[in-house]
Amino acid sequence: MPWWFRVLLVLPFAIVIDLGGVVTAAFADTRRRLGEPAYSWRILSAASVTVGVAINVLGHRQVPYFAAVFGGLGAFAYSVWTLHSAARRRDALRAAGKLVDTGPVYGISQWCRQPTVTRRARALALEHGYAVRESLVVARKQLLEERRTTALGRHIQKLIRAQHQDPTIAEIAATTLDVSAIAARLTESADIGGWARVIGADLTPPLLAPADLPANEDVEQGIADLPKDILRRIPVKQPDYDQWRLVWEHWQRDPKVNYKTIAQQHSISERQAQWVRVAGANGLLNSPTPPLVRFLHILRANGHRPLDSRAQS
Repeated sequence: MPWWFRVLLVLPFAIVIDLGGVVTAAFADTRRRLGEPAYSWRILSAASVTVGVAINVLGHRQVPYFAAVFGGLGAFAYSVWTLHSAARRRDALRAAGKLVDTGPVYGISQWCRQPTVTRRARALALEHGYAVRESLVVARKQLLEERRTTALGRHIQKLIRAQHQDPTIAEIAATTLDVSAIAARLTESADIGGWARVIGADLTPPLLAPADLPANEDVEQGIADLPKDILRRIPVKQPDYDQWRLVWEHWQRDPKVNYKTIAQQHSISERQAQWVRVAGANGLLNSPTPPLVRFLHILRANGHRPLDSRAQS
């Protein structure tokens, strides 16, 4: 048979099969916009396109090139239609308020660095309409509060179970308490200043002892560079300075003793005990003479000019 006759013979079947797949897919898309799953239309559409692609492939099986071209073009055309139809359906659902808006774009680097935070931020942005930065800030805060509440909840349950022999009563008591309220109360009553002082004392860099300072024009600069919070608290009077040295010697004999015990045994405040430990750790209580008095002696012995206002302060 001539080629044009074969085209005319096959064309009605090709049109019916390919057009049938598209039409049934359109019917399925319409029903899905109304909220129906439309399984029957979707199955019929997929079956129609499968038959059309199979006919193209099997009909040109003697020439693999033609089989791949005609079969691939049919599958490609149907895929383009399906994707375009799905996009239109989502746009229609979103316009009708039946589909959530798309979330902000956070970037690949943000997803790689903090996947948990980014996932929570995207959910918050979709729910509350946050921007990118605002959603990340809120997500970090929520995750931090959840970790704190979880840790506090485990500790509370451990304490309650230790006080109740009956596990049922312990479980009731543990679940009755508002862990979030307890966490908020603990945050309000936390001694942030006290922790800052303790951490600051451990992070204080070592200072030069007064005997190690050079007896020349660098002495004045060395005095000015020492931490003023330490120097102005070290007693200049010999009796008070001797008491500081006595407390420091006690600490050297027993390094594990706490501030409260030291304060009670030597009749000083805990704050003063902290300053004694900082000064002793920096070598400012090694000499029997107060540091400032030793500095003045060094300056006078070397004929140094009087201290300027910055060094005196």
